[in-house]
Amino acid sequence: MKKNYVTLNILFALIVFTGCKNNDTNNNFKPKVAVNIRENIEKVNKILSEKDNDRIESFLRRHNLQATFDDTGFWIVEIEKGNGTKIQNGSLVALKCTINLLDGTHCYTYNEDNPLIFVLSKSNELSETSNAQNVISGLHSALVLIENQSRAVLVFPPHLAHGVIGDGNNIPPRSILVYDIKVLDVQ
Repeated sequence: MKKNYVTLNILFALIVFTGCKNNDTNNNFKPKVAVNIRENIEKVNKILSEKDNDRIESFLRRHNLQATFDDTGFWIVEIEKGNGTKIQNGSLVALKCTINLLDGTHCYTYNEDNPLIFVLSKSNELSETSNAQNVISGLHSALVLIENQSRAVLVFPPHLAHGVIGDGNNIPPRSILVYDIKVLDVQ
């Protein structure tokens, strides 16, 4: 994990130093600097995304998981097929769920007595009655692909999870998350 932070810091320094370079002697601001920064950020994001994908694919191979890659950017492994009732936007969903980091570090557990409950929405807004502080945008995208009573393993890269800041509690910045879910109820 420390190695990732070192890589991230080096890439960030590269962005700052190359983006801030200005050869103009009268220090006039040139729009080209903003373009260079944007290009550098895009390069860094591409590199980090490729590294994340490599790590996820290695994880799937090690655990012998036959995953399907979704175009939105996550991997899904259907463990147990549900009862046919599709989950839709606007559905109230209750999940039994274990959330781990890619290295197996445990982050959160929700069970039958304390399920993860939230309203599935395109905007990822949580209802006032939700206990879903840890619902990530990727989970919203994944759930519309499965049925009530299904069990699945979902692997989310950082940009579909808690991003560059983590959740401020158990999930560090830029973490790949593995959700082992069982859909308990859909209304």
